[in-house]
Amino acid sequence: MIALLMAANFFSHIPNMEKMEAKAAEAKNYCIECDMNTKFCILVDYSLPSGVDRLFVWSFEKNCVIDEYPVAHGRGKSKHLYDRPRFSNVPNSYLSSLGMCRIAERYEGKYGTSYRLDGLEKTNSNVRARDIVIHSFNDMPDTEIYPQYCPRSRGCVMVSENNMSRLDDLLKDEQNVLLYIYK
Repeated sequence: MIALLMAANFFSHIPNMEKMEAKAAEAKNYCIECDMNTKFCILVDYSLPSGVDRLFVWSFEKNCVIDEYPVAHGRGKSKHLYDRPRFSNVPNSYLSSLGMCRIAERYEGKYGTSYRLDGLEKTNSNVRARDIVIHSFNDMPDTEIYPQYCPRSRGCVMVSENNMSRLDDLLKDEQNVLLYIYK
């Protein structure tokens, strides 16, 4: 829940804050135009390397990052452990999709508490059909591990179990929250 807000200067180490602020402004405009949640959104910057925090909870009310975590990207068909993210909207690609999604219903699945996603753009229109969701994974780190890399997903937004608990505290009583994945 937003009661977990932290001071904005705690997150002053975030690379390319100008880019994030621009994406947050874009997200806010979208939320206002489409009657979505205007308290906060979740931004995922896949231009950042695996192993650093690249999922950010952005407070529209405070106009700053209020939480951040490492997040996995899709592995694709590659056997290489350290590939940079590639993106697709194609079923069975095992790649993450770019664009804005609505965080939909909460459910209990194979990895515990999870959230379904509805793609809102051409680049991610198949996320629900592909079963791309937000979920936890026990091998995901709670904090940055760079230069080591995080495990990779099959396209899902995958965080640690502890961070999923924190996300769930924010999301479970909210509706129409925007998830914006970009590079």
